[in-house]
Amino acid sequence: MDPTIKIDERVDVVTIFKRGGDIGSLCVPCRMRWRGREIDLTELALRHPTVQGKRMIHVFHVSDGSNGYRLEFDAEGLTWTLVAMMAEKP
Repeated sequence: MDPTIKIDERVDVVTIFKRGGDIGSLCVPCRMRWRGREIDLTELALRHPTVQGKRMIHVFHVSDGSNGYRLEFDAEGLTWTLVAMMAEKP
């Protein structure tokens, strides 16, 4: 059974921008507000850029220790979207 729940909702995200490090750790989402809940994002599993039409989208796979989340940052529109949530633990 696929544990992925499709969401596709805009969310508020607090992000840390670092002055040094590798490209995968320069921008790290650390907190998200979704449906009135504050979710602390403790792990960055993967970050990769992609293109949707003419838009540059940065995809972040993050976790709060209990669930995984796929966040997308639209670099042109400056918006965050929670694309999906993956339940890691029952």
